[in-house]
Amino acid sequence: MRLKRRTLDKLRDQHTTVISEGLQLKGQMKGTHDIILYGEFKGNIQLSGMVLVGKTGRIKGEIDAASVIIEGEVEGKITTTEKVEIRDGGKYRGDILAASVLVSEKALFEANVKMRVEGEEPSVRTFTERRGAQSDQE
Repeated sequence: MRLKRRTLDKLRDQHTTVISEGLQLKGQMKGTHDIILYGEFKGNIQLSGMVLVGKTGRIKGEIDAASVIIEGEVEGKITTTEKVEIRDGGKYRGDILAASVLVSEKALFEANVKMRVEGEEPSVRTFTERRGAQSDQE
């Protein structure tokens, strides 16, 4: 992926960090920026912004962020104040605590979900669902 100078400046001004395909990172991320991940990350992420896992992106670990969008692969616990969105081709396995969860029909989704209700602790509204499982068995 080649980014033009204007695009990079715009991302910087919007407080967005891009981790490119081919990079493998391990450890902890903390901060206020949004992250767009096309590479691989193992560890924990704690952000007040958004995490977008691109089609080539992979995360194994816990994510605590405002929102999470998955187009690649994520395995681990996700906690958000807003939403988790799993788009076409996205794969997710783990536990979710979020106000909203959106799952594409063309996504793999194996999760326990607790919906966050503003101002109160979530009641037990847990479910497990598998989507796209037939593609794993082919």
